[in-house]
Amino acid sequence: MSSSTKSYDVFISFRGEDTRANFTSNLHSALQIKSIRTYIDYELNRGDDVEEALPQAIQNSEISIVVFSENYASSKWCLKELVQIMNCRNCEGQVVIPVFYNIDPSHVRNQTGSFEKAFATHVQDLTSNEPSQIEDEVSKWKDALRKAANLSGWDSRTFMNDSQVIQNIVNDVLQKLYLKYPNELQGVIGIENYYDEIEPLLENFRRIGIWGMGGIGKTTTAKTIFSKHFPKYDSVCFLSNVREESQRLGLTYTRDKLLSELLKEPITTSNFSGSAFMRRRLSSKKVFIVLDDMASFRDLDYLYGELGDLGNGSTLIVTTRDKHLLKGRVDKICEVKKRNFEESLELFCLEAFKQSNPKKGYEHLSERAVKYAGGNPLALKVLGSHFHSRKIEFWECELSNFEKKKESCDEILEVLQVSYNALRNGEKEIFLDIAFFFKDEDADFVIKILNACGFNATSGIEILQDKALVTISTSNKVQMHDLLQELGLDIVRKEFSKDPGRRSRLRNIEEVRDVLKNNKGTDAVEGITLDLSANVDLQFTADTFNMMSKLRLLRLYVPLGKTRLANVEHPEVFDRCSDELRYLEWNGYPLKSLPQNFCAIFLVEIRMPHSNVEELWQGMQDLMNLEQIDLSECKKLVMLPDLSRASKLKTVVLSGCERLCVVHPSLLSVDTLKTLILDRCKKLKSLKSKNHFRFLEDLSVNYCSSLEEFSISSELIKQLDLSTTSVKILDSTIGRLSKLEKLNLEGLQLKNLPNELCCLISLHELRISKCGSVINKEMLHDLCDRLRLLNVLHLKECDKLFELPDNISELTFLHKVSLDGSSIERLPESIKHLPRLEILSLQNCRKLQFLPELPPLIKTLNVGNCKSLVTVSPTKHFSVHLIEKKCVSFENGMKLSEFSLCSIMEDALFVMKSVAFHDLLKRYNGFKANSKVEVCLPGNSVPRTFTYRTTESSITIGLANPDQFSHLVGLMYSIVLSPSPWMKHQVTFIRCQCYRADGTKVGNATTWQHKPIRKLNSDHVFLWYDCFHWYNIFQGHAKFLVSKTHVENLRFQFSVIPYRRASNDQISIKECGIHLIGSSRSEFYNCLYESDMTLESKIMCGLEFDIAHRFREVDWRLYCALRYNDFATDAEVKKEQESRRRAMLWATKKLNEKKAWYKDSH
Repeated sequence: MSSSTKSYDVFISFRGEDTRANFTSNLHSALQIKSIRTYIDYELNRGDDVEEALPQAIQNSEISIVVFSENYASSKWCLKELVQIMNCRNCEGQVVIPVFYNIDPSHVRNQTGSFEKAFATHVQDLTSNEPSQIEDEVSKWKDALRKAANLSGWDSRTFMNDSQVIQNIVNDVLQKLYLKYPNELQGVIGIENYYDEIEPLLENFRRIGIWGMGGIGKTTTAKTIFSKHFPKYDSVCFLSNVREESQRLGLTYTRDKLLSELLKEPITTSNFSGSAFMRRRLSSKKVFIVLDDMASFRDLDYLYGELGDLGNGSTLIVTTRDKHLLKGRVDKICEVKKRNFEESLELFCLEAFKQSNPKKGYEHLSERAVKYAGGNPLALKVLGSHFHSRKIEFWECELSNFEKKKESCDEILEVLQVSYNALRNGEKEIFLDIAFFFKDEDADFVIKILNACGFNATSGIEILQDKALVTISTSNKVQMHDLLQELGLDIVRKEFSKDPGRRSRLRNIEEVRDVLKNNKGTDAVEGITLDLSANVDLQFTADTFNMMSKLRLLRLYVPLGKTRLANVEHPEVFDRCSDELRYLEWNGYPLKSLPQNFCAIFLVEIRMPHSNVEELWQGMQDLMNLEQIDLSECKKLVMLPDLSRASKLKTVVLSGCERLCVVHPSLLSVDTLKTLILDRCKKLKSLKSKNHFRFLEDLSVNYCSSLEEFSISSELIKQLDLSTTSVKILDSTIGRLSKLEKLNLEGLQLKNLPNELCCLISLHELRISKCGSVINKEMLHDLCDRLRLLNVLHLKECDKLFELPDNISELTFLHKVSLDGSSIERLPESIKHLPRLEILSLQNCRKLQFLPELPPLIKTLNVGNCKSLVTVSPTKHFSVHLIEKKCVSFENGMKLSEFSLCSIMEDALFVMKSVAFHDLLKRYNGFKANSKVEVCLPGNSVPRTFTYRTTESSITIGLANPDQFSHLVGLMYSIVLSPSPWMKHQVTFIRCQCYRADGTKVGNATTWQHKPIRKLNSDHVFLWYDCFHWYNIFQGHAKFLVSKTHVENLRFQFSVIPYRRASNDQISIKECGIHLIGSSRSEFYNCLYESDMTLESKIMCGLEFDIAHRFREVDWRLYCALRYNDFATDAEVKKEQESRRRAMLWATKKLNEKKAWYKDSH
């Protein structure tokens, strides 16, 4: 969200006892939903030192939200925290937002009421200190409270409920973070014209194209629109530089990045589950996507195809230099044109004079410069930076030179070169290296390599930033505009236009191929870069590199997501290679080793993945500058060289080196090592070191199937994955991994678990799946006693685990438990006391017979294929107000008693109704409601209580008038499926699409999304509630009901779709049903009565529902008038708005009066 490099956008300060379980928890969730990086003291669950961690978190946050509550001042730590926050505000400009939660702001400001009592207690507790110390401490606290209370904030007592307060706070935070967006969105001249042109289009056009010449401001226009509107959408993604990124990293990478952002989960080629499923998920979301700098029909059509039909209200913006690319692919095309003279002059002056108009005496000169830039914003910015702080004589001389060059074929590049010409030699070299090799690379990496080349990279890049030639992104990437990169390539091309072998840098495929094949390289060549995914023939000879004695950068690479297509013809050996190499990257290096006389004294990084090397070099080398070695997927590598002299070595990647049997002892003696990746080194048998690593943070030996001995210790390792190795004994040194947070022992045939495992008190994820008999109830009891911070616990297929210990309830931070395939026979009653447990998976627990009462926050419960399960406790008492998605599966529970099946069905219907009513309140209070509940269980009929049932695959319902439609709060869906042979072989999906009588779709389809359906052993009932689908229907159908008085039918078509359906597949739907959930007051109060909410919460919720129910018709009339009633006059619309405004004011007043009465009377 924020543009700074701070770790967090928001820090929340609060009194845990007052608000942790309700208001603050909901506020934290609401901020996270908007992808706002939020620090809350749950982070202390890692065992951090409170005295150190919280002040650091405050300092590393853009905004602090201080939740003042009744007992806030009773905590000395809260008061100290507040002093720190106010110091950050004074010294660093941190934004502070006070929230007064059920407390009068004057009590905070003046320390009266409960705050006065708290201070009296503090003074008494501090009597052991010196009087002056007491006075000083208390004075700081009071001063901080007074200043914080005087800031603009939010008073919860002026709102009807917490939801409204939270929504306003989130919007406030988004607005304040928007103001901290990159400078390119601030002070941009002329953009507002295009913004004003495009913004109204967002309502009527789903796909908008923005086109114009390079540097004209297309991306900035798109960013301005995006940054101001993204909070209105469920999911958003701004894909920058699609053209270059897809060329560099591959279109598959671009697709995965896009889907990951939209679906808010990591999507990679390895876990990509199919476009059809992804499209169905996206169809239920309102998304905002920007595809920036598209240049290829193929790429655009491919990404369009992956997105499919987006949810209602979605927006897609495409920017490009090619107008033809947009035709037929967008609904509206907008052109960004050159700036007019007035806008150009203002933009130029902001860079040249840091003000919006020319300085006295520079008026005519500024006009000449602006005319030369030709209305291009990038050229104006670069030119303005060039003239900044220069004398009139300099201006006169430079402008005269410009005007003499009017015959230039590319005037824009000519303008841009002005700033380049003004650079010193070292800065020019840095600019050219970035243009050729380092655009969009990590800034720290770029600075490291350039420094190794003898440049002062830090100051050089700063100067390039000052000259507007490069920028550093919020993700710390070195960025350069396409036109500026073209300028750099053009400058080097002109060095020797007809003799590439005499240029300083080579990049063009044909020119590189010619130089390498014909030995045209000279000592002028300093760098070569080539994308090996291009289908090109390369030919090397033994003396190819002989003449390139000054070569310092050699990069023959394959972008992420692509494969090497280049055909390489090579000799048996290379005679020599440059001794000046700083960076060597050669994907698929064809020889057994580097040249015999290879010198690595200046080498900083060596990356040679997928190569044929058996060894890098023989003997010992002086490796004083070497920091990284990447030999991943070198299938023939048998040994590493002696690395004793690699005094700066930090990273070694050897994943996939299948013939590597032993790691050179020198590597395990390198004190500076931070990362060691050995995944899939299948012949590696031992990894042991007596050396205690001081800096080792990342160690991975996953799928080292022959690894039997392991003993590595470091206080900094946070993750250790030993899964799929052959380690049979865990060394006691594992207890020295004091900061270990994730431990994966999955698949190990261990003889026992060392007692030292209990020393890993920072552990929050433990996986001991498929480890045979190593874990039992007694061992787990000891772990539960010590590992109190566990968040995830996987105990799949544990043969000797028949029961969980009662003290599992002590793991109060436990979020997910997976016991799939274990021998578990019962769960302890104490499991219901796990306050944060949301995911419980018991799939294939074939001995499980009874399921006790579960915790209220359970969202996902998977009890599929539990063949002995007979009895299930009721599950309807849960925290409905925290539900966003709830999935319960009793798939293939063949022995479930009739009573249990009826209970599950009853509870499912109750939960769905409760969530529907809660969604009504959320929408009434301005919140987005995207809840979804899904239940699967054995059964052969749709619930009898359903409004509509049929043995066909579609249901038609009639809605007589708008009033009938407006009294619905949601729909429940049900379908019965019978076993089918093809289910065993492919993934299957269930969907339901709504149609009008004329066959047109109403909204997008709703789908069963809990998990793909595979094998069923009997008839099964699938039930689900989808708030978003109903809301789509509500929006899409309202237009027709407003102007009609007769019955308007809606048809709901159910279908079962295999993901690669064969022509002979038989898809059978036994029965389906639709249930209309009406806004019945009695039904609502019945759901409220049986919920687990406190009495006070029930009363407040009931009051809210009464008011929401009373004014629903007002909302309905206003909604229709505003969106669909074309014949409504402005006066009628304003009348409806005023009606609702008065109603809301009255409702808020009455609700606050009733709340106050309730509190006083209790």
